[in-house]
Amino acid sequence: MGKKGIIAIIGVIVVIAVCIAVYFGIVNQPKKLNLEELNTKFAETAPFNDMMTSDIDNELLTSYLHVNTENVEQVIGKFPMMNVQASMYMIIKAKEGTVETVKSEVEQFGKDYEEQWSKYLPEQYELVKNRKLNTYGDYVYLLISENAETLESMIK
Repeated sequence: MGKKGIIAIIGVIVVIAVCIAVYFGIVNQPKKLNLEELNTKFAETAPFNDMMTSDIDNELLTSYLHVNTENVEQVIGKFPMMNVQASMYMIIKAKEGTVETVKSEVEQFGKDYEEQWSKYLPEQYELVKNRKLNTYGDYVYLLISENAETLESMIK
């Protein structure tokens, strides 16, 4: 095999390596979420389509949920207006490098919320205990609903 053959083989190997790197880099990247679209879909899903809720905004995020809004780029969510239903959801787009901090704050809220419901309405308490709290790229989400798995599948 001559010099041209070796160069051709090296060229093919480089092209394959670049294709593999690009493929795995793109495939393993979480997609960017359209929070407004998700908010609409979630709000139209039971039980949120049939209960009185407040939108979760920066003020509610700070005052009641105790999440530092300096670490938040965007938030969507619904919170029950009356203490007869525990169902709620929120998705937070954390600022770069703050996902773990935001997740920790949301985890603390989840624990506090569970404690609040532990003495009141056992079926709602079960929902809170079975909450979905996770991250997806730069997003932190908390889902409390009998349809939490369905809602979570809309995120991923």
